[in-house]
Amino acid sequence: MGLKDSKSDTYHGDGSTASAAVLDGGRMDGSTTTIGVACADSGGSLVLILGDSQGKDQQSFMESLPADIVQDILSRVPAESVLGCKLVCKKWVKLIRGNHFASMHLRRLLNHLHDGDEDNLAAKVEPGLFFAGRTDDPDVYRTLLFHGGQLIDRINNDEKYIYNQNLKRIYHPRMHHKPLHIHLVGSCNGLVCAFQHHHLVIDPIYICNPLTREYVYLPQLVVNEEDLVDPEFFRIEGGVVSMVNQTACGFGYVSSTNEYKVVRIHYVDYEEGIVEVYTLGSGFGWRAIGEIPYRLDMSWDGKGICVKDAIYWTTYNKVVKFDLAKEEFRLLPAPPCMQNLQNEDKCGLVALGRQLCYYMDKLRIEIWSLMESNDSKETWRMECDFDYEPVVGSRESHFLPILLAKNGQIIFLYDESVLYCYDKTTTVLKMISNEASADYLECVEAVAHVNTLVSLEAMGENSKRYTVHPCGVGTPWDHVIDELDRVALGEVDRVALSEEIDTTRFRFRRA
Repeated sequence: MGLKDSKSDTYHGDGSTASAAVLDGGRMDGSTTTIGVACADSGGSLVLILGDSQGKDQQSFMESLPADIVQDILSRVPAESVLGCKLVCKKWVKLIRGNHFASMHLRRLLNHLHDGDEDNLAAKVEPGLFFAGRTDDPDVYRTLLFHGGQLIDRINNDEKYIYNQNLKRIYHPRMHHKPLHIHLVGSCNGLVCAFQHHHLVIDPIYICNPLTREYVYLPQLVVNEEDLVDPEFFRIEGGVVSMVNQTACGFGYVSSTNEYKVVRIHYVDYEEGIVEVYTLGSGFGWRAIGEIPYRLDMSWDGKGICVKDAIYWTTYNKVVKFDLAKEEFRLLPAPPCMQNLQNEDKCGLVALGRQLCYYMDKLRIEIWSLMESNDSKETWRMECDFDYEPVVGSRESHFLPILLAKNGQIIFLYDESVLYCYDKTTTVLKMISNEASADYLECVEAVAHVNTLVSLEAMGENSKRYTVHPCGVGTPWDHVIDELDRVALGEVDRVALSEEIDTTRFRFRRA
């Protein structure tokens, strides 16, 4: 028995079309017969259609399929749909939970996203957005995390992105509510790193997979008065030193070693920062690797930008690169627009696709990209330059680039609320969302994100899965992940589960 074609075919069952992987069964005479198809419809949902096997024999038939064939098929399916495959049989539960399958699924996804390999997946996957936002209702004032889905289909169909119709609530432990500090450090291969507030520190210690609700807290940073070189420069309360605006950080991935690393830099002197690295699953905790001899920009709580196995910050008209594999720093030249910066300038580094970019918003917004060469001599190239005020109507707030779509369009977030799309080919800028405040959200943050099955536990972290659901807000994914496991293992009746779960999109509602 083998896979008929490792490429995606088109399945015509009921007159509709869907990308599919066809499963063949071998016969004694050497011929083959199609015994099943695993396909993803236009919405990315997985559909299993069996050929020769029907009724009560289906589960045993699925159990009998060779593991390598099942893994090959399911590794081409979007991560959200793979979770539903746990309902098929116990064997599939074990396969999907395995680290080998998660690695295979991630490899195909990255090939699809980065290399444009359309044959790797059974459904088109675009990078989406991951949101953090605070509810503006004082009765339920809290910070919430959301998966925002993919925007490009709505943009192409000229549809507005309505927050309360498209956001899926992510259950998570309580986040900090400090109004002057952000929450999201970044997203990398489906894992999200977020800040937590403790002991007068905004600390990048919360790591989670929003899709599976798996999470872990890294060890906290606590700086005492005796650790300081010059105590007069710091605010000290009860012997504990405030590290607000005294830390920088970043979260990234090392492709050569398949490692995820968090970098944390804290300053006990104004100019020199102590550098620590936490490698997920290594068991070594935070490793002090030395000091950095210059002060990094503390805007956005010192958040660095990860691109291609490195994290970048800015400092004094320079760009600082930290190589995650070598764990070494290097100064890079700055883009021309970064010269003679003023305090009121709205600017910063951002990752657009796999490109490090720098945006400058003065009279017009400029976006420059870092170009690398074989001789390690980096240069900067202007990608676009336009005036957004005639469309937006104001220049008072940040016009922040947050996502590069595969078709080359750039998504912007304005005033922590409204999404805009800029087409570099047509030079057309248009508003693509409503205001987040219309749906009871404020101080919205957004980062590029794609759902994966990467497991913290499989790496070696002592992770947990969040199962306590906050009151006052509902979501279609309440209990789904836990219940899928229970059904697949025979602990819950399959029919009863289908009647219980409402898979409509998330809607906000007041408590």
